[in-house]
Amino acid sequence: MAKIKAFNGYLYNQDKIDDLGKVTSLPYDSINAKEQQLLYDMHEYNAVRLVKGMQYESDTDTDNQYTRAGKFLEDWIEKEILKRDSVPAIYLYEQKVIFNKTTFKNTGFVTLLELDDKYKKVIPCEDTTPSSNKDSYELLSHTKSNLNMISCMYIESDRGLSRLIDEVSYSAPQAEFVLSDGTKERIWKICDQDKIDFITKELSNHTLYISDGQNRYESSLQYQSDCIKNNPNHTGEEPYNYIMTLLTNAYDDGMMMVPFHRLVRFEKGFNESFFVSACQDNFKVEKIIVDTDTSEFVDTIKKQIGITRHENKIAMYCGGSYFYRLTLKNKDILKDYLPDKSDGYRSLDVAVLNSLIMSDVLNIPEEAYEQRVEFTKSVTDGVERVRSGEFGCLLAINPVKAEQVREVALAGEKLPYMTICVFPKPVTGTIINKLD
Repeated sequence: MAKIKAFNGYLYNQDKIDDLGKVTSLPYDSINAKEQQLLYDMHEYNAVRLVKGMQYESDTDTDNQYTRAGKFLEDWIEKEILKRDSVPAIYLYEQKVIFNKTTFKNTGFVTLLELDDKYKKVIPCEDTTPSSNKDSYELLSHTKSNLNMISCMYIESDRGLSRLIDEVSYSAPQAEFVLSDGTKERIWKICDQDKIDFITKELSNHTLYISDGQNRYESSLQYQSDCIKNNPNHTGEEPYNYIMTLLTNAYDDGMMMVPFHRLVRFEKGFNESFFVSACQDNFKVEKIIVDTDTSEFVDTIKKQIGITRHENKIAMYCGGSYFYRLTLKNKDILKDYLPDKSDGYRSLDVAVLNSLIMSDVLNIPEEAYEQRVEFTKSVTDGVERVRSGEFGCLLAINPVKAEQVREVALAGEKLPYMTICVFPKPVTGTIINKLD
């Protein structure tokens, strides 16, 4: 059984910060250099200074983005910019955003989750990279804090917890603000012990699937191991044995999974005719001409690869007023490429993409992604960056389904790197959990 508990979170002090939308930050792994500077300029206490601080040529082992994050955090707590809640709480966290004319809402409980190095209570869902784990560990060890919550899904069909969410959300929130992109954020503190007991009991009965933050979870396990070695009086109840987690029902109507599309750069240019010819071995390749503006072009790409039955469809765009729709001819071919994987894993669009296109056609193995591939959640962004000449092509895929995440996880496997993105995604600075 997963162990869940309430905690005393640090939140921005609304007596000192008028607009919380100006001090919260995008998730650290979603911030590019331009956005980083904008967040720095937005407010002197913006949480970007904690999670993705500036790097300078003069940085040293004792003065760098991680040591500065620790100093910022200490300073803000001392000045009561960040203030710790006086009583333990489970926090109800709601995000609502309009995207492509549709309203999406991600609502869940922010709690402490006991770390499980055997992964019996918490199921990992996605592979990580050494560089992302190192960055997370450095930040954790220098700030001794969970600055970002990880996200876990639970699967509840009887909706007992959902009814409690509805009950709590009818009351006035403790914090309410709007981000620059229009996302509406609300936070409630649940301090009533009966409600806390109900939440912890209900959630402890569920298997939890890590949908975002696997690298932070692994870094927390390493940090926990280091702390245990240095603590001869270890009891298992120390703060370093837990991680701050957003727990969301996979059947929540408002939440969605958005895919990570692949942007690929080529040193010698992109050979379109070779690509089409090579893909025809395993895919039905259709050239679709769309002579219209970017928004309608992007909508057409999404509609043309949208799944109407159990198929694998991928869109490839390399510039101009057309794109290619690639439909896998024979699913059994994946057994030759991924003989040690389950049928659930082989059914993933991203598994088809990585095996039959990225590796087989473009000759880009996963270990070369950091140099050759960039990920984007926006097809519009991908199309524009190909048209600008920054990348040779965009490979767009469909989002993974919650059922696929569960099937792969229960088979003891992890999804490929950069498969899952829960949308809306928790922002940084809403709640911070100190580990000392």
